[in-house]
Amino acid sequence: MVHSYSPPRAPAMRALQARGCRLDTRGVRRRRLVSFFAAAGAVLVVLALIVPTLVARIVAGRLSTRLGTPIHVGRLFWNPLAGTWTLHGLRVDADRGAPALSVRRLTAEVFLTDVLQGRHRIRGLVLVVPRLRLRATPTGWALPLRPTPPQGEAPGAPWPAVELDHSEIQQAAVRVERPTRTGSIVRLRRAELMGTAGPEGLRARFWSKGRLDRGSIACDGKLRAAHGSRRLRVRVATDRLDLRRVLRAVQHQPIRDLTGLLALHATYDEARHGAHDRTRVTGRVAGHGLALQADGAENTRAESMRISRFAVDVEGRHAALEEVRVSGAEVTVRRDGTTVEIPGILRADSVPSAGDVSSWTVTINDAVLQQVALHHTDAVTGERAPGLVIDEARLGPLGAPLVPVPFSLTAAIDSGGHLAARGEFVLRPPGGTAQVELTEVALRPLLRLVGGPVDLESGVATGTLAVTLRDGVAGGAGTVTLRDLKTSPPDPARPENVLACHEVRLTIRHARTRPSRLALASLELASPYLFIDRAPSGVFPLTLLFPTATPPAAGAGSSGLAAAIEVERFAVSDGRIDFRDLTLTPPYWRSLGAFELTASGIALPRPRVARFRGKGLVDELSPLRFEGSVGAERTEVTAEVEGLALPPFNAYLQPAADYAVSSGAASVKSEIVLDRSELEVNNQVVLSRLGVNGGGQDDFVQRQLGIPLTIALALMKDYRGNVALALPFGGDVRSPSFSLRGVILQAIVRAIQGAVLSPLNALGRVILHEGHIEQFDLAPIPFPPGSATLDASGRERVAQVAHVLGVRPDLAIRLTGTAAAADLERLTDEAALSTLGADRRDRPLRSFLQARLAGLPARELTSSEQARVDALRASVPWPGEALRNLAQDRGTAAAAAFIVDFTIPPARVAVDPPPAPVPGQLATEPAATVSLGEPGRAALHADGDGR
Repeated sequence: MVHSYSPPRAPAMRALQARGCRLDTRGVRRRRLVSFFAAAGAVLVVLALIVPTLVARIVAGRLSTRLGTPIHVGRLFWNPLAGTWTLHGLRVDADRGAPALSVRRLTAEVFLTDVLQGRHRIRGLVLVVPRLRLRATPTGWALPLRPTPPQGEAPGAPWPAVELDHSEIQQAAVRVERPTRTGSIVRLRRAELMGTAGPEGLRARFWSKGRLDRGSIACDGKLRAAHGSRRLRVRVATDRLDLRRVLRAVQHQPIRDLTGLLALHATYDEARHGAHDRTRVTGRVAGHGLALQADGAENTRAESMRISRFAVDVEGRHAALEEVRVSGAEVTVRRDGTTVEIPGILRADSVPSAGDVSSWTVTINDAVLQQVALHHTDAVTGERAPGLVIDEARLGPLGAPLVPVPFSLTAAIDSGGHLAARGEFVLRPPGGTAQVELTEVALRPLLRLVGGPVDLESGVATGTLAVTLRDGVAGGAGTVTLRDLKTSPPDPARPENVLACHEVRLTIRHARTRPSRLALASLELASPYLFIDRAPSGVFPLTLLFPTATPPAAGAGSSGLAAAIEVERFAVSDGRIDFRDLTLTPPYWRSLGAFELTASGIALPRPRVARFRGKGLVDELSPLRFEGSVGAERTEVTAEVEGLALPPFNAYLQPAADYAVSSGAASVKSEIVLDRSELEVNNQVVLSRLGVNGGGQDDFVQRQLGIPLTIALALMKDYRGNVALALPFGGDVRSPSFSLRGVILQAIVRAIQGAVLSPLNALGRVILHEGHIEQFDLAPIPFPPGSATLDASGRERVAQVAHVLGVRPDLAIRLTGTAAAADLERLTDEAALSTLGADRRDRPLRSFLQARLAGLPARELTSSEQARVDALRASVPWPGEALRNLAQDRGTAAAAAFIVDFTIPPARVAVDPPPAPVPGQLATEPAATVSLGEPGRAALHADGDGR
């Protein structure tokens, strides 16, 4: 299809041309406007690039002048569309080192309308990577600026009022410093701040989150201050803070050796209005790996410590803790005399006084200790004493010093044993009560702690005690059982010097320290062992338990103990006592086994025993029994021992005499009475089967009595071979001349003298001089003159001597026949009669001699007959041989009478040959003399000597 073209009409053409001109005019105007705005935009861009930087440098200069320290700024950019100002780089120089303040980028949102209205309002502020240094000063914390005083504007000019709608800090770091110490760094990953500041006051809210050194920290709060009042509330949450670094940075006087990690959640609330201040801190805190060093050593540590809630009143100087829980701790307690110290924490003699207003008060609602080890060290010697490992302990509520604090604990003693306690205590003055339970507690370390004359090798304690402490006076009561006690020998060269006891049971009725007093309801010892060892250096254990130096306060009748001790009932079962005397050669040894003792009403230091009774076996064979009472005015003791072997006493006998006891036993019964200072002792001694050996060159009995000991014993023995002696003695023990050894020896001499004189008086006549036997006239056995046959008087004398021999089996006699003048007369008459014949003149002489020989009256002779008789007698030779034979026959006849008629053993009757008769030295009476002695030993003669 073909279209035809028709040209426009003329008017239309003109209209189109006019419209095109108008369009060209508008385009020019538009181009001009675009150029204007482009130029204006270019100017604005140039101003935005140049003017902010110039303004920033001007402001930095003024601030430098005001603060007195150089402030360096980077480029400042302004976005008029967004109303933001961005500063790249801000640095405030410090007096030395790193800048006091530096910011990598600072962006502030300030609207032009706010500026035109005269308001200093910052709608938004962002700090990117700021770095800030804070240094401790005597008045607080400040930037470490140069000390140059500011120039230009007066330093007191007020800051303009500024409103901050919102502020954000990114990747900030705050370094907290103190001189000569390592600082801490607070790294804030993010922080926000908003508020207003001006002459009317300050209002701010903030929030931050970051790290303090190696621990995390977050806080938020608000501040309001105006017209002399201020209100600040801050909440802080931290975790794993390095306590040492924080304290070094924060505290003016740091605790240098306190280390550990801390987790704190707290709220700080401060309100001030004029002169009224109120500051409260509440929250909770937990610590891990805490340790405190003092004097170069770690004295206190804790694996964990947690306070569930705390509230601190700063003005009131009061802290209230809800629950304190400590676990895995170790505490060292140091003791110096009466002072107890926990180094770096507590000293017992430095408690603040009641009038010290600067002291803080702390109340604890509940405290829990778990696995806490307490170590004890002597500050002088450095010796470690047994410590406690507290399994679990609870305290609280802990409040005012005068309010009792309940507590309970269970602990293990590191030296052995367990401890449990429950009660309450008062801090000031120190006091309290506790119920203590001991289980298998090792006693050796505890005895070393308190000190003592002996050291323990073993021993444990189990029991229950009620302990009190009031006004500095400690007391207690309860029951305690000590087992397997054994002391260590003080001299390693004598390991046998020990004391031991299988079990000791004490029932304590009451005990106190001031005045020292101990009252026991009962004291029972099961299987105790006591070894008494006498040596030149002293007597164990008396020398150790009771030193020779007597305390000045110990008076007469006192035991020297400072404490008053009372025992209501005392019992010993199955005990043993060994005694050894090393001062003798060979050493003397004695033992007392199966020892039992019961006593009641015991009191010290003035010894008193209402009643006691005991028994035992000496050397496991000889029964011993004793009983009595001990009083302040009168003491009575009765003791009895049976069959006590005597040969062991040779160690004491031989140094005093040449005799030795070969056999024998003693049974002794003693009654001892001490009335005030008057001692009265009555001993009944029976010696059985006593045998004595030795030469007797230095015989104590012979020196004292005049007869040998062997003869004295033979005279004292009865028909059973026993020697019964009564040994009474006594005296005034307070008399300076009193000697117990002396009075005992005198009693022995008197007893022997009395026992000897009884049989001697039965046999003859004894002449004494000052207790010494000067002469003993033993009546001989008479014989008829010229005869060796006993007559009635002779047989009677034999019967008397045989009776003495019969009741004294160890006594022997020696017989010696004698020839007297009557024997000589009879022999002479018989010889003269034999010379007469059957002559009638001799008949009167024969009748006279026969009558004399027959013992009949004879007629009187004439003078011539008498002269003849005298001549016949004078012509008879000396009949020495006949007299000797007569004397020998008399001794033999007397011996035969003892042996045959009275059944005296032949060993106890000996016949000595008579001496050769000498003219003028014949005996006065025809007889057989008797001498006393032991079989095979020397005889006792009339002069008291034995040969």
